[in-house]
Amino acid sequence: MPLPWLQIVQLVPSILDVSRELLRKSKRLPAPPVTPGDGNTDAVAVRLAQLEENEQRQAELISQMAEQIANLTRAVTALHRRAIWLTAGMSAAIVVAVIAIVR
Repeated sequence: MPLPWLQIVQLVPSILDVSRELLRKSKRLPAPPVTPGDGNTDAVAVRLAQLEENEQRQAELISQMAEQIANLTRAVTALHRRAIWLTAGMSAAIVVAVIAIVR
């Protein structure tokens, strides 16, 4: 019964890649300072739109990361189940072998 080591090893780097992408996309040059009452409402509107876009991208990347972690959890759970079945099968084989020797 093969263990899904390949899946586990493949998922961890993709989680790291998504984290790096999140950091890269969230880094931007700071907007020029806007003082209240100077009539520069366009700059405020542009900055607000940039912030909303950035939040949306971060939410998408976090969603991708959550999906990758869920996949990793499923792979580890499958690995654990297979290890339990392998241990149970080996234990049963040893018991059968001991019984055969004792008879």
